[in-house]
Amino acid sequence: MKNQNAVFLIFSLCLTVGLVSAYSLFVGYFNGHEQYEARLAQLEKQVENERFANSMLTYQIKDFQQSVAQILPDNKKLQAHYEMKNLAAVVRAPASDESVDLSGVLFAKGKRYFNGQEYDKAIREFSQLLQKYPLSAHGVEARFLIAESYYLKKDFRSTLSEIDEMVTQFPQHELTGFILLRMGQISESNNQTEEASEIYKTVAKNFKNEELRNQARKLAQSVEY
Repeated sequence: MKNQNAVFLIFSLCLTVGLVSAYSLFVGYFNGHEQYEARLAQLEKQVENERFANSMLTYQIKDFQQSVAQILPDNKKLQAHYEMKNLAAVVRAPASDESVDLSGVLFAKGKRYFNGQEYDKAIREFSQLLQKYPLSAHGVEARFLIAESYYLKKDFRSTLSEIDEMVTQFPQHELTGFILLRMGQISESNNQTEEASEIYKTVAKNFKNEELRNQARKLAQSVEY
């Protein structure tokens, strides 16, 4: 009987030691697996960041090429004068960063803020773009989004000021037509329905964009009824 108890005790101890060892291996395996997954996630994030950086660089280069093509005048004499003037500026300041158009970077950043409803930050980026790169291909849209940001902030005084700038600088651009619809809506909010109706009818009559014209007609009809 004693021998049986001793054998059972030894068996129990061996079983306990085995279970403890197996549990230790089990815990060690999953801990190592979690560390591996964390490291893998970190590497994937790093690769994604590098891809984004490369994409931004490619975007900047393409935007720069497009901006240069649009800024150069069509007239050959004016173009030659522009090229000589630009060459002289480069000779005077060969290391100047101002010769590189990075307006695309500012525009992309401002648009991200706008889409994220961070309108104050969007206005800051677009305003910086217009100040640094007044001839940028993104200038019209930047001005439009500044006005739209003010409108969405319900800062109607600033909205009207930006609309005035757009009408002065880009009277025929379709974005000017779209922002004039906001001017009509501001008039509506002030119970100036006749003024709003006139604005909508003016947009419908003077702009070529069919979508814009249809929208202006619908707004005019809604005011009249």
